[in-house]
Amino acid sequence: MDYRVSYIMSMGNQTLSLKEAVEKTGINQEELMFELKKLVGLSEKLLNEQIELTENHIKISQSVSKNWLTLMFGRREEEVIYSEQERQAMIYFLTFSNFEELSVFYFQEFFMVSKNTILTDVKKLRGFLNHQHVALEYSRRKGFFLSGEESAIRAIAYDLLGELIAYSNGKRLLYKGLLTVSTQFYAEVRRHFSKTIESFNLMLVPSRFEEMVYFISYLIGRTKTSAIQFSKADQELLRNLAAGKASEQFLQAFSGIKDREMEVLYITILFMTVVQGEIQDSSLDFLLACAGKIIHEVERLAAVEFQEYRKLLLDLFYHLVPAYFRIRFGLPLNNVLIEEIVVQYHEIFEITKRSLYPLERLVQRSIPIEEVGYFTVLFGGTIRSRKVKKQDLQLQGLILCPSGISSSMIMKSELQELFPQIDFSETSSFEAYNETEGYEEIDMIFSSVPIKTEKRLYVINPIMSQLEKNTLMREVQEDFLFQKTLIPSVDEIIDILFPHIVLKKGITKEKLYKIVQKKMNKEMKRREDDRPMLSELLTEEMIQLSDSSMDWEEAIDYAAEPLKKENKIEPRYVTAMINKVKKHGPFIHIGEGVALPHARPEEGVKGLGMSLLKVQEPILLLDDEKHPIQIFICLAAVDNEMHLKALASLTRILSNKEKLSGLLQAETKQEILEIITEGED
Repeated sequence: MDYRVSYIMSMGNQTLSLKEAVEKTGINQEELMFELKKLVGLSEKLLNEQIELTENHIKISQSVSKNWLTLMFGRREEEVIYSEQERQAMIYFLTFSNFEELSVFYFQEFFMVSKNTILTDVKKLRGFLNHQHVALEYSRRKGFFLSGEESAIRAIAYDLLGELIAYSNGKRLLYKGLLTVSTQFYAEVRRHFSKTIESFNLMLVPSRFEEMVYFISYLIGRTKTSAIQFSKADQELLRNLAAGKASEQFLQAFSGIKDREMEVLYITILFMTVVQGEIQDSSLDFLLACAGKIIHEVERLAAVEFQEYRKLLLDLFYHLVPAYFRIRFGLPLNNVLIEEIVVQYHEIFEITKRSLYPLERLVQRSIPIEEVGYFTVLFGGTIRSRKVKKQDLQLQGLILCPSGISSSMIMKSELQELFPQIDFSETSSFEAYNETEGYEEIDMIFSSVPIKTEKRLYVINPIMSQLEKNTLMREVQEDFLFQKTLIPSVDEIIDILFPHIVLKKGITKEKLYKIVQKKMNKEMKRREDDRPMLSELLTEEMIQLSDSSMDWEEAIDYAAEPLKKENKIEPRYVTAMINKVKKHGPFIHIGEGVALPHARPEEGVKGLGMSLLKVQEPILLLDDEKHPIQIFICLAAVDNEMHLKALASLTRILSNKEKLSGLLQAETKQEILEIITEGED
């Protein structure tokens, strides 16, 4: 059901004209009639209650109004069984909100479970909160309440909300909790929230909209009894933000707030954690500068050069803004794709993690792995998109990914790699999708969520496995491209072979299908990454040790000798590496005492390779005392990706003080090779 119908659910047994219903709900007459007919059907099916509905008016009985939760979610409350995780998270939210005085009996009634079940839930929740330095306490006068640092209490609520929404009954529980305030409380908060966003032209990540409405709804209850404090530095930062005016306007709709000035600042933070798109706010210039430094770090450590620098800078800035406020103010991000990102983009992840050092300095804390994952997606998408070669484009594809800029970017880069024959455009919200110009020209839509469309729709994961990619390739080829070159599916292979084979006892066709599919999937994963490891590039023949006196240019030339000997580079490549340093400064200094000389593939690379020179006495890069180098690692890259596995291992070594120290102190090739091999574990 549309949540706005809640505006007419508290009218008791009064008769409401359709015109009045339209005004109350804000739904146009045609859509409202559709929703009301749905309401009538659900009421009869679930409640055995009649709703009086004509073309001109509607009358809802008191008993139907009381069962709005059942109608909203299409299931009777007594049929729902809430899991242990759902109950414990919701106990926290009910306590967090301070909407009502809470007791064990209240929780029993709310979840419809026994006293012992609630006592067990409370005990487990307390155990979890103790590790977070927050306590769930009880007194006869106050009932259950939370104690501890207010910022920590709110951070836990922010984190638990992401988990609760992901549970099957999470949204139902959150909505049910808000019904204790009023039938239309959720709708009111959502209306004010939407109005504020629209008034100030704020662009929110679509997938975070509903989550933020729920969080703010419960937060409003808390602000009436609890207050949060900020340091002077934080206050100065937040007051200078353009989003602060939006926060102030939003809170004007709610009364009884204990410390309105501080809560305006807190709502400002919440706005900033979910915004995306262009933010014309001069007070955020320091983040634009930080974005530039991060890109510079990725280019240094990954030995790549981004061609569309300005576009990448803006894309990174749009992502950096909410990430900065989440990290600085301790609001955790739920990234359900993190494990998949770490596995499929392992090398880029390792390099990105180290490249975020400028952000770490700003927030004065380590960057959570979930945040690193989204930055990885952004850089991974940019690096991979460089491989796509434009052909004569005839087919038009639209990419729809409401999860935000980063996921949309990675989807686009993967799809471009699979289908260079298709010209892709992208959008990150349903609203933008509905307003897409040239919709008639679109041949197909690739979406991370199911949508209603007359176009050919492919629902895919933002990050696909190799098997998923092959399946998608076959489907698209079958629908649009070259049917004579279709990749046979597993079931087709089995169907072809089945008449000509005899199955062993206990083996069915279905079991054979699973065996073949598992084998193909395993083989695809094995072949998925044929990029060489660091130890495969830096072999004994490619390592040199020297105690000779030389300057930095001579050192780079000397370090590149094995590459020239193995015909991996032309002599002009050495000149190009040296000229890069002269032109761009000591950017090749990537770690304490370590330099990574490199140039572009077209400047003389004939094959992928790496060579290492270790000198006994440090050599000053550009004759600058700030850049003493003992190890020169020359890289000859053929593209943006083939060398990344090796560089990821090198990054891990440089990030490990013990291994880096061992590398700098190594006196033999064998010692260097051992450290390199250990860095790959």
